[in-house]
Amino acid sequence: MQKDILESRILDGIPLSRNMAFRVIELAPTTIKVSGDEQPNVNVHGTAFAGSLYCMCTLAVWGLVYSRLPENASLVMVNGHIDYLKPVVGNIIAAGNVVASDMNRFLSELQDNGRSKLEAYAQVERDAKIAVRFTASLHARLD
Repeated sequence: MQKDILESRILDGIPLSRNMAFRVIELAPTTIKVSGDEQPNVNVHGTAFAGSLYCMCTLAVWGLVYSRLPENASLVMVNGHIDYLKPVVGNIIAAGNVVASDMNRFLSELQDNGRSKLEAYAQVERDAKIAVRFTASLHARLD
């Protein structure tokens, strides 16, 4: 799937993403980079709102895995864990990734068994250091 198609599907299917000024910056088979503008995602301290950071990381990992699924599959995130390590100032840029061998296994298992699960990861950096670390479990099934 191309990044502009993924971005449109997320913006159309997840209304909150529009309010966050969500964009897909880069999309590759096992990586993604997404962004949200500072203004709609700021908290009372002038830093990124924790809920916005969680949502942006969720959209990154969900979007990455969704972009690799066949049309007749559905995807849900069943678990997510986030560590807020440093405040984030400015636009939120979340980089998501999946280990290539895990992605290959996940897609094969989905085709063979009709369902599969996968761990995916995201992070947000500030000043070239990890400010947010996110891990998610995603489950897919063929409809």
